[in-house]
Amino acid sequence: MNGGSGSALRWAAVVVVAFVLQIGVLADLQPFGVHPDVMLLMAICAGIVGGPGRGAVIGFCAGLLVDLVLPGTLGVAAFAYGIVGFAVGVLAESLMSTSRSLSVAITAVASAAGVVLYAIVAELLGRRSLTDPNLVRIVGIVVAANVLLCVPALASSRWAEGETQRAGAR
Repeated sequence: MNGGSGSALRWAAVVVVAFVLQIGVLADLQPFGVHPDVMLLMAICAGIVGGPGRGAVIGFCAGLLVDLVLPGTLGVAAFAYGIVGFAVGVLAESLMSTSRSLSVAITAVASAAGVVLYAIVAELLGRRSLTDPNLVRIVGIVVAANVLLCVPALASSRWAEGETQRAGAR
């Protein structure tokens, strides 16, 4: 097995585990009526560790899984998470190195941007989301949860990326 297919299998395993965690555990943990979004976190971590291409692909795949279980228009989360993963990857590549604290800060900002981008796209497609009075609460809970889960998610992302791409966040 070459490195590319091994990396793809590891990424598939990480995304599936994150998805099971999302729908099996975190869907029931809803502080203030909002569930955390681990799939968005996976897109962000893929961008930090693997660059813009990996962030976009993992973000799209993770978002598509979310779209399959959420009510609404198919593809909104896939689009938003793919864009966020790509943008984080571009940012991470432009930095000389990313420390753990910088990775956590990037995760916080990107999580907020991902939730708002999702709301904008959903609003453009006719769903009342950008004008939802709970949007600030949703952003806050998702950011807080993703910051708390960032370090283990980055570790699993580095494992999925493999030995050749370990120049990401430490």
